[in-house]
Amino acid sequence: MSEIIYERLSLIGMGLVASSIALAAKKSGVVGEIVGHSKTQKTADVALELGLADEMFAAPEDAVRGADLVIL
Repeated sequence: MSEIIYERLSLIGMGLVASSIALAAKKSGVVGEIVGHSKTQKTADVALELGLADEMFAAPEDAVRGADLVIL
């Protein structure tokens, strides 16, 4: 495991690229918390179910609040 570099990573849009980033970030241990935004509740639910994010937000401005790194 690596040292935490970003306490809070925010992913806007939880598609294939963001999902891959989330998995890699968790596996490497460089982030403390991953939050995300999705336009649909179904995608948000799946992201939480799969452990891709610790929390999902309906509004992107809520997802980026307090983030150390934002990936669009």
